[in-house]
Amino acid sequence: MDLPEGNAVRRYLITVLDAQIAALAKCQDDSGLWHTLLDDPHSYLEASATAGFAYGILKAVRKRYVGQHYAGVAEKAIRGIVQNISPQGELLQTSFGTGMGSDLDFYRQIPLTSMPYGQAMAILCLTEYLRKYF
Repeated sequence: MDLPEGNAVRRYLITVLDAQIAALAKCQDDSGLWHTLLDDPHSYLEASATAGFAYGILKAVRKRYVGQHYAGVAEKAIRGIVQNISPQGELLQTSFGTGMGSDLDFYRQIPLTSMPYGQAMAILCLTEYLRKYF
């Protein structure tokens, strides 16, 4: 549900969204993916979170909540995601599952595999990307 243009809550949420995307853009890896610990370049690259971020960015650009310049961040992510889709169509580089950990090392040790939620995030992301062309 869209809030009216002049709504104060809408303005606030869009301001927060813009700030979050700007922060994500700063820590995006050259591959297009994001690290499982966003501000730790030594943690592994994670594809399902990347797909979720790219989906949100693409949709925010499409709905004109944020500037078109963020489309490049999402398109870079798409390239990284596509590089991590197996010949069988599975999204690889997906965390096995992320419960609450007691320290950062907990998150660094989560195994990578393909997971149904990773598939779902990739489908959402790629479908939103295709909307640009159809």
